[in-house]
Amino acid sequence: MKIILLLIFTISNQLVIAQYNTTIRSARPGQSFGPFTTGQNIFQVQTGATFDNFNHKISDFSGNGFGYLMSLRYGLEEAFEIRAAFATRSDNSISNGNETKIGGLSAVVTGVRYNIKNGKGQKASYAVQTDVRLNIVDEDYNPNDIAPRIILLHGQKLSDKLGLTTNWGLSWNGNNSAPRGFYVVNLSFPISDKFGSFIETYGGVVRDDFTIFFDTGLSYLVNNDFQLDISAGYGSNNNITNSFIDAGISWRTGKWKQMAEN
Repeated sequence: MKIILLLIFTISNQLVIAQYNTTIRSARPGQSFGPFTTGQNIFQVQTGATFDNFNHKISDFSGNGFGYLMSLRYGLEEAFEIRAAFATRSDNSISNGNETKIGGLSAVVTGVRYNIKNGKGQKASYAVQTDVRLNIVDEDYNPNDIAPRIILLHGQKLSDKLGLTTNWGLSWNGNNSAPRGFYVVNLSFPISDKFGSFIETYGGVVRDDFTIFFDTGLSYLVNNDFQLDISAGYGSNNNITNSFIDAGISWRTGKWKQMAEN
């Protein structure tokens, strides 16, 4: 991990343009992370609730769950932010007529994001994000060890009406040494000044096991610093179908706002 962070700062000898944007940039809705930070001294919250379910096509195995996720971001510098996330879940599953219920604190994550290059116009922007899931959560969700993850973030404007965001990374589950490779490809397009939309595919591979999912959603910009969103997704892999619906909010505040109000 130290080598990765050193490499990030070593290769980033390019001019980094200010990250602060007139309107909030949120990782919600969807699975992808954009390549930008919040901007210096900006504090941002992204929070949402998810209802999901699964069903095995062959065996008598199904279930559903409800989750809540809060992500906190703060820009120490224009191109560097610190991050933390907290998640809780409640899960029910049925197998051969037997019901199992678990729940509690399911994830605590801490990490950083660094913007390597901020492209102008239709030129691409890049960032690296590293984080670690800590093994301090409730027993039903607790990994044996910490679970690191590293992601290359890419984003660019393809046209006035279309944007592309991709993520490529490796993650570990904290229970074994086998890394999981994963990807996200997101196409976003504005509907109006207030409404935005996207379509997305994402998935991963561990050894020879490849999974693929799809989702789509809408965002609504209440004002420059406050956004609402809703999304839904589906996947069918290894004889198991998964689906979810998710809704949440994002908001930000910081020194620029305090100065404007004074």
